[in-house]
This record gives sequence, C-alpha cells and structure tokens, in this order.
Amino acid sequence: MKLMHYIVSVLMTGSVALQASCLDLVRAYPDSLKSCSGNTLIWRDGTKMRYDDGKRNKSFDELLNRPDLEDMFHYRYPKGAAGYGKAPRKNFDPGRIRYEPFFRKMYGDSAGKVKRHLTTIPWIPRSTGGKYRIRVTRVNGVDRQLRKVSQDLDKLLQKHPGYRKYLVPVGGTFKWRTIAGTHRLSVHSFGAALDINVKHSAYWRWNKGPYRYRNEIPLPIVKIFEKHGFIWGGKWYHYDTMHFEYRPELLGTGATPKGLQAPKKSGAVNGGNLF
Repeated sequence: MKLMHYIVSVLMTGSVALQASCLDLVRAYPDSLKSCSGNTLIWRDGTKMRYDDGKRNKSFDELLNRPDLEDMFHYRYPKGAAGYGKAPRKNFDPGRIRYEPFFRKMYGDSAGKVKRHLTTIPWIPRSTGGKYRIRVTRVNGVDRQLRKVSQDLDKLLQKHPGYRKYLVPVGGTFKWRTIAGTHRLSVHSFGAALDINVKHSAYWRWNKGPYRYRNEIPLPIVKIFEKHGFIWGGKWYHYDTMHFEYRPELLGTGATPKGLQAPKKSGAVNGGNLF
C-alpha cells in the first residue's frame, strides 16, 4: 500500500510540473494559445498538440532532433548574471531544444507565410542616427518587444557609448534557413531572432582545437534583451554569443491570460485515473 501511495505521489508531482510548464507557454503566447488540458496544448483556433510524448531518458541528440513540447523546458534558462561569465556545463543548452511544429504553426511553415507577418523597425536610432533597420515578425508582438529592447539599449549607450560596437552592424534577422550542420530550422526563419555584430561575437563551431568558451558581449546588453523576452545564445554550452531569440516561456515573461491559473498541488491529479 505504501508503494502504491509513493507511485501516485510521484506521478502527481510529475503531472503538476508538466501542467505548469505547459501553462508557461500559454502565458508567454496568449494571442496564439488558449489552454492546457491533461497532456494537450490547445491553440486558440482549436488545434491540439500533444505536450509529452512519454519518452524518458532521451539522449542529447534526441532532445535536439526529436523533441516534444515538454523537452523545450529540459534545461532551465539562467536569467541575468546567472550563467554569465563562465562556460556552461557540457551540453547545457537552454532554448536550443525546439519543437519545430510548434514554431511552424505559430509563425508560418514556409518563407512566404512568414514574410506576410514581417515588419521593419529602427534599430538603436538615437545612437546611430537612424542608420540601421531590422526586419522581424509582428506575431506575438516580437516587433514591439524589439522596439523596447532598442529603446533601452539607446539609453544604455548614452552611459556606455563603447557598447555600440557590439550592436552594429547587425548580423542578421529574418532568413529562412537551417542551422549550420543540421536539418533543423533556425528561429531566424520565423523572424523571431536577432544576431548582433558578428565581429565581436563568438560561435562554438568557429573553435579550432579543443573546446573553449569565449564571449565579449557585456552583461548589461544581455539583461536588456532578457527583460523583454529574448534568451541569449551565450548561455549555451554550444555558444552563439551574437544570437538572441524570442522565447518568453523560458524567462517567465508574459501576462497570464484572464481566468488562467496554475494548478494547485493538492488534488491536481485524480489518483483513480492513474492506472
């Protein structure tokens, strides 16, 4: 009997964690997502996606190439100073695990469909005389969030003009393409990512010889992006320090839609339905 109670307790805890991370998606993308029900993520148009495929102990390669929605939360993204200034542990890549059908449905499953939602916005115009403009998606308000990033960076550059070299020229925004060395689509394909100046950035594939973590990007720049929902590739073991992508579900940003609450631990699962 004690063993049965233990098993039920473990399953209840796992179910609560699953539901909580599913709700992180709904909170982050309220315009697209409606709710979570059991093991299902429900979109506002009625589409249903299985959240957890039930496969456990996936290898790192499986997490990257055959993930489910739950796997996107496999690594907890460290905000702010956490995880900055030192090499992440091996294969610690929070945000690199992406369930591609989710992003294709949200932003568009072809270059043409993504382009319908693109817009052009100024990039740090006060610091550059309006010289630079970037093309990003309007879906999920990514363009509005990047405007806020740009405004905050302009303010930062008033105090630290030397940081300008890290931000311009821009390395790239929208481009429908796969990630180098893979068959997986880059988030740049969806117009929801920005590469800052390549000249002062580092990328793990550029390493010659043994692995060595490198970074020049100042922490205040990273914090501004994170504040507005963008994770930084410099916090990955497979680092890409020029890269920022819109992933508010990993940062706890985004308002909770009205009427949506995380489940309480007590009574979250009906034990009679577990077996």
